[in-house]
Amino acid sequence: MAETIVFLGVARIQDQAVLATCYEKNVLNEEKKAYETALAAALDRAKTAYPGWRESRPLDSDDRASCESGILYTFADPQALCLLAVGIRDADYPERVAVQLLRELADKARNSQGDEVLLEAKSGSLSKPLRKLMTDMMRTYNDAGAHDKTTEVREKVDQLKGIMQDNVKKILETHVTLESLEDSSSSMSSQANKFLKQSVDLRRQIQFRNLKIKALFGTCVAAVILYIAMPFIN
Repeated sequence: MAETIVFLGVARIQDQAVLATCYEKNVLNEEKKAYETALAAALDRAKTAYPGWRESRPLDSDDRASCESGILYTFADPQALCLLAVGIRDADYPERVAVQLLRELADKARNSQGDEVLLEAKSGSLSKPLRKLMTDMMRTYNDAGAHDKTTEVREKVDQLKGIMQDNVKKILETHVTLESLEDSSSSMSSQANKFLKQSVDLRRQIQFRNLKIKALFGTCVAAVILYIAMPFIN
């Protein structure tokens, strides 16, 4: 039975140096050349790759003559320092499992070698140090079914985390909105109280003015009556 995963590679994005490669032991030279050509093309497209950048491309028609249905998956590590690549013969191999493989390869390569080595290593110099690591990963991930469920659960967890973060954001936005409404309500209440107080003061002023008018009118009437009555009183 032919192996599904036939190639793993680690390359530096900045200068397109291929730091390490690993092939399935029975792979033919033509197939090796096909994946090397595909990786070189991917590196050229990844010159401005961002962290997490990824793509999957079938081998060019000229290369498929030597490998019937080869696909090259590539992934930029979280620092956009290295481009990780995996060559897979099976066109039905789940992409999410291939990406999980590359994420794991990125973590292990960085943890085992360190950023400084990955930055300064020469082309091909890490093939030997990383060979056992990459060989073990090729063997482990050769059966996609063993990882598909785990990867699917992890993706669902990530989706759930995203939903929870969105909900928390909405709650916080709602809280801010409620605070704004409370502030507006408090301001309106204060203005209403102020208006009510001014209304009461105005009503008292009007009542006091009416009393003054009534008192003045009464005084005038009394004066007129007294003036008219003076001759009779005398």
